[in-house]
Amino acid sequence: MGKLRLTVISVTIATKNFRFLYTVKNILSKIHEIKTNHILPKEFTTDNSDVIITTETEKNVIKSNKIFIPKAFNHYYLFSNIFLIANSKKKFGEVVVGIDPGKTIGFAVIGEGKSILGVGEFFTAVDAVKETITVFFNVETDIFKVNIGRGGGEIKEEVIKRLKSIFYEKVPVNVINEDFTSQNKNRLAETRYSKNINAALNIASREI
Repeated sequence: MGKLRLTVISVTIATKNFRFLYTVKNILSKIHEIKTNHILPKEFTTDNSDVIITTETEKNVIKSNKIFIPKAFNHYYLFSNIFLIANSKKKFGEVVVGIDPGKTIGFAVIGEGKSILGVGEFFTAVDAVKETITVFFNVETDIFKVNIGRGGGEIKEEVIKRLKSIFYEKVPVNVINEDFTSQNKNRLAETRYSKNINAALNIASREI
């Protein structure tokens, strides 16, 4: 398995609806892997961007096979769809949520074993579980699973209990050893995240 990727995706927002523009741009501006620019639909000439975001009423003005018309405004929904369109895919083969339980809970989402779809830090088991549910309902994938670090004591047990009560047996919840080798750590040498998030990335990318 190669290094985790932080590839930059070029996105053009083609719209004259400035409320739509503001909403989309506000979410995408927080995603370091996405670079955006804005044009009016009538200004669209060549397809130089990886993805073109527009509205249902404006899509016919744009001739491109990389058009994305959002049906929701959520980080995971927007980013995962942008990623899939940019890579000419309809869905992910596998998406794994990694959770590093502790006083500060590290959280990471990895697609296809190498693409970072989202990261975060939480301070309660409830918030980490809510974020997992958000990912589950907003990312199209054949396989969805959750990896949780073996440490974390009561926090770990609460996260596992809540996830299993919500997903039953539909989503695998795996407890992962955290004795990572230097090779595992080197895979994350290029990331800019905190130790909790890096631990969650390692947990998510760890093969069972």
